[in-house]
Amino acid sequence: MKHVPNALTLLRLVLAPVIAWLFWEGMNYGLVVPGGGLSDARAQLAADYLTAAAACFVVAAITDLFDGMIARAFNAHSKLGRIIDPIADKALVGLPLLAIVPIAAWASSFGALVVIAAAVIIIRDVTMTVIRLRSPDGEGVRVSSFAKWKTALELVVVGSFLVVGAFEAQTIAMDPPMYREIHSYLDLFPDVWLALLVITAALSAYTGWQYLRPKR
Repeated sequence: MKHVPNALTLLRLVLAPVIAWLFWEGMNYGLVVPGGGLSDARAQLAADYLTAAAACFVVAAITDLFDGMIARAFNAHSKLGRIIDPIADKALVGLPLLAIVPIAAWASSFGALVVIAAAVIIIRDVTMTVIRLRSPDGEGVRVSSFAKWKTALELVVVGSFLVVGAFEAQTIAMDPPMYREIHSYLDLFPDVWLALLVITAALSAYTGWQYLRPKR
């Protein structure tokens, strides 16, 4: 059991690029609104890829909860775990976000804001990872409570986009009349999602500043 936490963390690290690829493939199959000329077979294939991406993300996010619980329960903390856990978290957010941003920016009236907010999150996470790996112990300072909230919000931002996208795609593929009925409700999601993205970016910038500010 002492090896389980690190195994779950490594699984999260492996799933991160898989999720990004599944999402991108799903979008490449031409997911569009009904009436856009998308064949039934192509719509279902796009929906299946997007559903697989969402399902993998949920599994990966759950491992983030359980690896810590298991490590505490079995006193299985290790230096390797402390190094790779934040890297896996950042990969799970950053790689899918890179795939999501072009779609979200294209679909939003505030595309530039989507790109800027996502860039803040990704640049901050990459910078923190490099600094941590270059620290003498390879770990850097302990993660703050604000940084934990930031990670939780990042998972919500990425996960909600994947889950709602998969739901929308499956509805389009399997029940277009139902999609037309709920479409007005789904129209509210982009604005809510953008607000969460901007809040997350602001928290990312703040926690990055906390880490980098000169020590008194």
